[in-house]
Amino acid sequence: MDKRNLTLELPNFEGPLDLLLHLIQSQKIDIYDIPIAQITSQYLDYLRQMQQLNLQIAGEYFVMSSTLLRIKSQYLLPQNDFVDDVEPEEDPRDELVQQLIQYSVFKKISAYFKERNEEVPITVSKEASVSKSIKVQPLPKGQITSKELAATFSMVLKRLKIRKPNTASIKIAETPINDMINYLNRRLKRRKQVSFFSCADQMQNISDVIGLFLAMLELCKKHEIHIIQAREFGDLDLERIDGNGK
Repeated sequence: MDKRNLTLELPNFEGPLDLLLHLIQSQKIDIYDIPIAQITSQYLDYLRQMQQLNLQIAGEYFVMSSTLLRIKSQYLLPQNDFVDDVEPEEDPRDELVQQLIQYSVFKKISAYFKERNEEVPITVSKEASVSKSIKVQPLPKGQITSKELAATFSMVLKRLKIRKPNTASIKIAETPINDMINYLNRRLKRRKQVSFFSCADQMQNISDVIGLFLAMLELCKKHEIHIIQAREFGDLDLERIDGNGK
């Protein structure tokens, strides 16, 4: 291709590699077999046009021009034809080719993220409103909603990784609530406060966990225990209420 027939536009390139990649892609040149003399000539013509337009050219563009001239001069050096066993030398273009390939890959990645950034709405995060220095206080009795209790129970089931058997029908034996009430009373008799998660860990099947949960609600309804939850979806601490209401 004659360089005099080459039409050069003057877009804003991000650096010398961007300019080189533009010259290669616009002429559909194989990046692994760059005609170094042709590309060097076109690259220098481009810099001269920028100088004629009084455009500021970064020093890295001239560094690349000297690199291209060095590679071109290596091709012009005479070869030693008098020695038979001469190991083939490395192609002086290899390092430049690797730089262009890496730059091309990162350019495509950058374009992808730019497109994604324009399509996806901007989201921001917010730190917790409660200061870390403030201690979490237990909720007063009666202020735990049914939705919060249901969500906590759902987390218990996931924690225990209870899975249904792969059969056409499932039969769950009901565990009497009174048995679980007696179980909780025994635990609370030894200690004033017990963890619901720790009690659930002792259960063997899902019916026992359901019975334990209903027993906890029954004792709370009778004002025999307090239910304390320190954080959302966290463990439930069951605290025994003494005869004097404490």
